[in-house]
Amino acid sequence: MGNWYQHIVGWVIYTSFIYFLFNWVSDSLSAFIRVFSIISTQVVVFYLNLKWILPVYYQTKRYLTYAVVNLMFIISGAILGVYLEERTPVYQSELIEVQQYYIEKGVFDSEYEDNSLEIFDIEQLFSHAMPIVLIIFISYFMYNFHMRKQEEEKLLAIMTAEKNFLVQQINPHFLFNTLNNIYSLTHKTSPKGSKAVMQLSKILDYSLYVMKEGRVRLKDEIGYINNFIALFKLKDSTITNITFDYSRANPNQKIAPLLLIPFVENAFKHGDVVDVNNGFVTIQIQTEDDSLLFDCINSYQKKQNVDKTGGIGIANVSRRLELLYPEQHWLKIEEGKNVFTVSLKIKANGI
Repeated sequence: MGNWYQHIVGWVIYTSFIYFLFNWVSDSLSAFIRVFSIISTQVVVFYLNLKWILPVYYQTKRYLTYAVVNLMFIISGAILGVYLEERTPVYQSELIEVQQYYIEKGVFDSEYEDNSLEIFDIEQLFSHAMPIVLIIFISYFMYNFHMRKQEEEKLLAIMTAEKNFLVQQINPHFLFNTLNNIYSLTHKTSPKGSKAVMQLSKILDYSLYVMKEGRVRLKDEIGYINNFIALFKLKDSTITNITFDYSRANPNQKIAPLLLIPFVENAFKHGDVVDVNNGFVTIQIQTEDDSLLFDCINSYQKKQNVDKTGGIGIANVSRRLELLYPEQHWLKIEEGKNVFTVSLKIKANGI
């Protein structure tokens, strides 16, 4: 329920303030006794509520027991407060003065004394009960605030862990496919092999270190996609049916890292790009009023043997969008007869 030293400082300040008020209207000893009765009761009730009553009874919805236990605290605390107050020098002197006044007036008989003391005791009980009622309400609000904060921290930790897990699922899949391509090149003793390795190192360098940042410049993400395309084209120099247009994109716009590459990778995997006559991939990134628009269209031929990891990649990036841009993005995926289309828009306040 917070750091212990904060509690101590808070109680010291509160006690000093109460003592100053009582000492202003009475002597020091009376002020000390009154403050002691109020503060000691409040401290006991406050921490019993936080550590025991609220978690055991209120949190488990045993509201009647919760109310009864606190009512007992209020009554017993008020009685204790009255008992201590009646033993203060100020109270005793005031009581003697009142008794002498009525004796002089000749109206101080035993019946009047009993009635007046009964009324006075009820007033005293009420005055001592109110601080206890106040501290019960304070403990209630502090407990609920603490529980909400704990729930938010737990949810944030879960979301962060899930985001990291999803990213780690995306990157190994890409690495596996790329290494297969490099293997094919080196296996045929192609001179492009060393160039492919260098291109891959640039991509891995970005993917390994960029996750330390919550947001990156769109320019960096575009560079990452360009490196991916360049690495893919090393596979076959005749591949010219890839279009990547980012001329209308603000390079300084911010975006979550590695958010678009799963869509691009999926397009290359299923787009039959090596078929220069029928296959194609068209990628477009632009910004409008600080919102990000991403479109990825590729040729598509449904096959019997489908790589299920591609579906996992799309599912993962969809989940990342929900975590990173809740209610701030719009994603549309359409599978036509021969065309697969992905359209993504991230609102300005989401970015």
